[in-house]
Amino acid sequence: MKHRFARVLLLALCCSFVFMENAVAADHDRVVNFAYQAISDSFVFGKINGVAEAISMAQVYDTLLLKDFDGTFRPNLAESWEISENGIEYTFHLRSGVKWQDGVDFTASDVEFTFSQLAAAPAYAWAYKNNIDRMETLDPLTFKIFLKKPNAFFISILATTSNALIMPKHGFEKYGNEYGSAVDKIIGTGAYIVTDWKPHVSITYKAKEDYFNGAPEIKNAVFHQITDSNAAIVAMQTGEMDIYLAPISGSAYKTLANNPKVGLGEYITARNEAIYMYYKDGMFKDVRMRKAVAYAIDKEDALTVGMDGQGQIINYPGDIGAAMTANPDFVPEITYKQDIEKAKALVKEAGYEGASVVVKSYNTDPYAVLGIYLQGVLNDIGLKATVEPMERATFLAQREAGATPIFPLGWVGQAYDMDEVLGGCLYSANQGNGGNNSFYADPEMDKLIDASRATSDVEARKEIYKQIINKFMEEAPFVSLFAMKGAIPRSIELTTDNPKTYRLFDYKWVR
Repeated sequence: MKHRFARVLLLALCCSFVFMENAVAADHDRVVNFAYQAISDSFVFGKINGVAEAISMAQVYDTLLLKDFDGTFRPNLAESWEISENGIEYTFHLRSGVKWQDGVDFTASDVEFTFSQLAAAPAYAWAYKNNIDRMETLDPLTFKIFLKKPNAFFISILATTSNALIMPKHGFEKYGNEYGSAVDKIIGTGAYIVTDWKPHVSITYKAKEDYFNGAPEIKNAVFHQITDSNAAIVAMQTGEMDIYLAPISGSAYKTLANNPKVGLGEYITARNEAIYMYYKDGMFKDVRMRKAVAYAIDKEDALTVGMDGQGQIINYPGDIGAAMTANPDFVPEITYKQDIEKAKALVKEAGYEGASVVVKSYNTDPYAVLGIYLQGVLNDIGLKATVEPMERATFLAQREAGATPIFPLGWVGQAYDMDEVLGGCLYSANQGNGGNNSFYADPEMDKLIDASRATSDVEARKEIYKQIINKFMEEAPFVSLFAMKGAIPRSIELTTDNPKTYRLFDYKWVR
């Protein structure tokens, strides 16, 4: 019996040794391939506010501070910061010894330069021009911002890679308008250096061993543009791709969830998928038409069509429980359940029965399929709808010009705060940017949003947001559909504590 037990133990130890040998044998210097539906065509942060740009540039540039998965703020380029009691003055003490990849010292002048650039950029006016009164560089490592009025959400803006990556002042002085247009004209403080770049195809990154936060575990990486999500899923199955930074759903989710070589980082996102309607003129200036659309939609159907059921139905942006800071988490006074007859009656009452309307959208999913779904919904309530999918840049240009009367689109919140996902979508100064895709404007709503920003007391903010949400539901400038469930597939050789992250630096090798 003793000998038999010894043989079993020896066999188990051998198997464990083989398993350990296989784990050790994983090549930690190999190229890690990751993908999204697009990559940036410029390394000038601020030209476009999009996921593709955030992913492309978050490897090269840094934010002043970071916000972890649990909502905790921590230092990054800034070692520490203070906010005055009146909520107006923000003082940042910058990390000493940080250098740009060309050896030039990082200083407060880079921060002031970046925020000045972003304040002048249409895509970021909502975050900077609308908030900042003035800035001061007190010394090379001390920087101060004075807000026009208190905004409890402002610190979260500065902690997200989609909103606040710092650029090199000297790089723009050296290269002018050519900065960010080629590999040799990109200068970052971040964890990686760009060594090759084929716009709309791929970006190659090499780790900076002297990165101020420590050497990245992933040493070599290539970011690929894969517009076809099915192709990306196949690439994850075959091991050609290690990370796909677009949330997956439906059959793709089931396929990868059952693949032993793939892990999934899952969470309910702050990404509000909605049907937006142009508020300033046209048929949807009439509140009856906006309400008709709200009554026409079956949100469960929209979730099934858009994400194959993978998400959470919401009444308003941020309606995802305690994960969203300042979410009152309540049922509004008005909610919309599908009522086709009521929707038809509103269309007829508004005088638009039989009117033509064009649904415009991205030509990529979920918007391509949601556009087709919306076309059918509008036809059901007495309109003559057609659908026109188009590539991303064309759609964004038409949206900014007010040439998109009704369309499906998402507003992706990164900071998990109600001001970002709801306040930004309703604030009049954000028309066309910052989430206000409907170009909605109402002075009373602006006053409520200002009031919510003026207090750092979360419970007080929740009470104000109840008023904001009730007013939003009454006026229906857009129809919230669902919050997408994030399921980011990655190789089982890699792990991260923050599945929301766009930074490769946050991924580690499984030991």
